[in-house]
Amino acid sequence: MKPRLTDDGNRPELDLHGCTVDEALNLARRLIIESVRHGRNSVRLIHGMSTSAPGKRTIKSALSNMIDGGQLTMHVSGTFKADGHMIVALRRLGNRHPPGRITLHMIRKR
Repeated sequence: MKPRLTDDGNRPELDLHGCTVDEALNLARRLIIESVRHGRNSVRLIHGMSTSAPGKRTIKSALSNMIDGGQLTMHVSGTFKADGHMIVALRRLGNRHPPGRITLHMIRKR
């Protein structure tokens, strides 16, 4: 299964099933940055349920470490974590935003 990105023009949703941990982190980081550029208020990151052994690096734990560790402080204002996904609240920057929806191709090409 490959990662999937859907964007209804309001809140982009990135399903990270099938990604490696590093690929998931890169895609999530790029989506957050691109979403701020597009003037979005939040993104939904679907990481799935962590079913691996305790202490093993998972997409869920790596995303939490990246966001809670302050790597995206200028873009993220908070998170809501639930089973299988998280909603990331974004900071609004400026008034000019590119039109259109965000695609997986856009966040992979950077």
